[in-house]
Amino acid sequence: MTENSDTPVVIVERRSSGLGAFLGGTILGAVVALLYAPKSGEETQAEIRDRVKRLRDEAEDRLHLMRDDVEGRYRRVKDDVEDRVDRVRGDLTERVDTAREDLRSRKVQAEEAVKVGRTTARKAREDLERRVAESKEEYKQRVAELTEEAEEELPEAVEIAEEPAAD
Repeated sequence: MTENSDTPVVIVERRSSGLGAFLGGTILGAVVALLYAPKSGEETQAEIRDRVKRLRDEAEDRLHLMRDDVEGRYRRVKDDVEDRVDRVRGDLTERVDTAREDLRSRKVQAEEAVKVGRTTARKAREDLERRVAESKEEYKQRVAELTEEAEEELPEAVEIAEEPAAD
């Protein structure tokens, strides 16, 4: 052990795929291993092929994992957006339906009010026409009565007018 083994170590992690760091570390490790390994050319070439194959396999595995992760996130976001759109669409449809029903109700109320107004106006006109007719009839009767009274009193008034004046 070294004398710095009790020294605290701070590790900083970044939120990224780490694919670049992984590949870089793998390549660096392979190069260092090749430089310090006392092997023949064939063995070294075979080891390089094996390590490159493992590196490619690991990179493909990580790529598949990242693609699956991205696809999963995409599906979740897409589903969430579709759910929100459906909720908003449902709310709007409900509000439009409520407004339409309210409008229909107000239209029916207005039509009923116009109908009542017309009926009331017609009744008021009929009542006024009846009163005018009654008033005319009363007027004619009163004129006839006064005419009859005047005709009855006329001979008497003529007699009084023809009498000599008593002075």
